[in-house]
Amino acid sequence: MEQAHAAPARTVRGVVIAPDGAVIPEFAVAIRPVSQRPELFARKRFKNGEFMFSGLTRERYQLQISSPLHVPARLDLDFKSDARSTEYSIVILHAYRNERRLTPGAEYTVSARTLQEKIPATAEDAYMKGVRLHREGRLQEALVEYGGALRIYPNFVRALTDLSAVFIIFNRPESALVFLRRAHDIDDRNMTVNLNIGIALTEQGDYADAMKLFKNVLSTNPRLALAHYYIARIQYSQKQYEDAEQSIRRAIESDPHMLEAAMLMVDISLQEKKYGQAREALLHVRQELDNERISKFIDEELSTFGS
Repeated sequence: MEQAHAAPARTVRGVVIAPDGAVIPEFAVAIRPVSQRPELFARKRFKNGEFMFSGLTRERYQLQISSPLHVPARLDLDFKSDARSTEYSIVILHAYRNERRLTPGAEYTVSARTLQEKIPATAEDAYMKGVRLHREGRLQEALVEYGGALRIYPNFVRALTDLSAVFIIFNRPESALVFLRRAHDIDDRNMTVNLNIGIALTEQGDYADAMKLFKNVLSTNPRLALAHYYIARIQYSQKQYEDAEQSIRRAIESDPHMLEAAMLMVDISLQEKKYGQAREALLHVRQELDNERISKFIDEELSTFGS
């Protein structure tokens, strides 16, 4: 019998940052092989924004990155489809509540239907208490307060929307959709509701319906970068790289400071073997961050692309 060749050991390196480019001072990373059978997995704590795992011999891994007061992130690695021996990753962790992620000023805009709401003061008080708990990462307590607001005023769209956002964080899109659809029945033109329904459908893998919603949102908000970004993500997952490139360009044009969009452009460019374009996208991220530690990390990745 021929001797089996051992799988090459690989190294994963990454930096974990906030949307403004500041490194996350403390965080944990769980790394587990993607396998059909239960296996032990490593979980390590890191400081000062950087992490590294070496000696990886499986083809596919999933990393789960978490830090207090931030929504956990998931990173899927597939070494079989990526020929690079070292995987450089930049992971963005968002705060539990991040209203400005929609579009600058969006947290101050409301629909005409919302302006007509006559919300009892007790419901508003319970809702605002839920908002504070939500922002502090006390999600179970926030759910209780949002639920209390809805018992007082069942058509409270903001409470329905924020309650569903917590379920999305808990990776329960089916529960989120129950409340989002109630909110949609009350106010079908609410941009936040429609966008969150699209995000929940994306998490469920219902890409066709999610695409319809994102395009519907863009029909009235054509420069909404987050909608363009999610369309690009769906197209990228379906290996429609040319379409994904056009969608992510629109996201970057609408919001040049949206780091996730620039980093998805890197991934798309590498799949298309457009290494010059990948270099430009990474240089854009480097310029946006203006952080010496991350700049050094990006320079190391740029060196793997060649001249």
